[in-house]
Amino acid sequence: MTHSPHAGYSSVMARCVSARRAMTLMEIVAVTFIIGIVSMMCAIHYGTGAIADVDAQGFARRVALDCSQARRRAISTGDNHLLRFTLVSGKATQYGVYRKVSGVPTLVDDVHVVPTGVTVTTGGITDLEFQFTGEALGSYSVNVTAQDRNRTVTVSQCTGQSFVQ
Repeated sequence: MTHSPHAGYSSVMARCVSARRAMTLMEIVAVTFIIGIVSMMCAIHYGTGAIADVDAQGFARRVALDCSQARRRAISTGDNHLLRFTLVSGKATQYGVYRKVSGVPTLVDDVHVVPTGVTVTTGGITDLEFQFTGEALGSYSVNVTAQDRNRTVTVSQCTGQSFVQ
């Protein structure tokens, strides 16, 4: 059997190519440094206002979802359920989902705290209550405000459904 003069050379090249597929420490440091600079530029450009705006949007969605949850629980159990807000100087600081049995509200879910940089107003209403039929006891509006964004959670009295606008 005759061997090609290039057979040994190609196996050495194959080993070199497979060994080169890994990144060196310097390449990893360079990539990490570039990602750090880009992240710092984004943080300076957008600042904490953008983070507060995202918090406001997320909190408004959470309130709307908890309204839907309270409505569904009221329909399934036959007991009124409500979102109860804690107000300080007209602004909400936290809220929880409660079940009302014989007129006594009992906490059924975690208490949610309003994020820093976000202002929540309910128009002085502390309870957003839902009946066993799925209807709300009134039309509710919860305003969630951050630096550059204002979201409103609206609850329809007839259907009890909540919307974020």
